[in-house]
Amino acid sequence: MDDERYIPASLDDWKRSEAYQDSFLIEKGDHVLDAVVKNCVEHGLRDIAVAPSQGKFLNLLVKSLGVKRYLEVGTLGG
Repeated sequence: MDDERYIPASLDDWKRSEAYQDSFLIEKGDHVLDAVVKNCVEHGLRDIAVAPSQGKFLNLLVKSLGVKRYLEVGTLGG
């Protein structure tokens, strides 16, 4: 690879990519999730959760690998 032509992705590039993926992967109007997020914001919890599309990807990995049990650590406000 020619190092002079390589341009690393910026944070804005990743945000645009995530917004695009979320536009067709994430259903709008999940009232429970919306309430949890609102409650976290109201109580000053930091926004360190995985993005919904990342959560869907993790779910896909677990299902495709046939995992019987898994442990989620660090649910924070969820």
